[in-house]
Amino acid sequence: MKIGLALGSGAARGLAHIGAIKVLEKNKIPIDIIAGSSMGALIGGAYASGLKVETMEEIATNVDRKLTAKMFSPTVSFSGFIEGKRISDFLGHIIGNKNIEDLDIRFVCVATDILSGEEIVIDQGSLIEAIRASISIPVFFTPVKHKDSFLVDGGIVNPVPVDLARRLGADTVIAVNVIPQISSSLKKSKMKRGKTSKRNKKELNSRRINMALANYIKNRINNMSGILKVSELLKKVEKEKLASPNFINIFLNTINIFEGEIIKLKLEINQPDFLIEPNTSLINSREFYKAEEAIKAGERAAEKIIPDIKSIIKGYKGGKE
Repeated sequence: MKIGLALGSGAARGLAHIGAIKVLEKNKIPIDIIAGSSMGALIGGAYASGLKVETMEEIATNVDRKLTAKMFSPTVSFSGFIEGKRISDFLGHIIGNKNIEDLDIRFVCVATDILSGEEIVIDQGSLIEAIRASISIPVFFTPVKHKDSFLVDGGIVNPVPVDLARRLGADTVIAVNVIPQISSSLKKSKMKRGKTSKRNKKELNSRRINMALANYIKNRINNMSGILKVSELLKKVEKEKLASPNFINIFLNTINIFEGEIIKLKLEINQPDFLIEPNTSLINSREFYKAEEAIKAGERAAEKIIPDIKSIIKGYKGGKE
């Protein structure tokens, strides 16, 4: 039996992945395959490269407001606010210049072709470049040139890549979703094995899925009576003197809303065997200095489903001890 870990997007909330991995290690749950998207690609790629989870925790908890501002300070570019070289240099310092095919644990990550909207799966080549592509929030970060494509955040098309973990041969997939407010129907720690959506009866490729997602989101937006809602919000702001959110928070929250909708659809199509959902609702996407809080949330959520995971993999002889 091979166990796959699907780590989702979520910016600073994705630091909860460290806590989840920490608990899996503590309980001797072997991890044979990791599929990551955006922040999940960063944490998963670092772990697959051999970086100890304790080291990741130490690095993350030493990030303060000042360092966060320095890492994400804008540079002049027509294609994004942040050029990303500082992040690439930082990754190179902690994990070195490694290729994906040479990692200790089989790893794959997902990015988005910003021109075509297609899902791009990266399973070989520079680990740093793959991570850098997968975490590049559009407009916020400059796109990464990869072959004939310009790549941005993988969370746009596949926020929790359960399907990629299965594609690499995982028999059992543990998914970690850190974006809050998922539909209550998916908040069960253990998903029903063998239950397959009717949509799986048709062959689904990334283009068809993305077109369906785009139409779904468009319809949801059109049904929101947007003008009325904005009008009501403006009246509330005027009445209660609420502080207006800044552009960056508005943009990141918009992406989180879209990704939340995509996650619900993706997890319906590709259900994991186990779903870990840390409570990260009080952590903003940019609050990397709240690492300790995020990691603890990941630990608590993972602990809840350890008994179920152990019952499935009882008798497993392979993997790390």
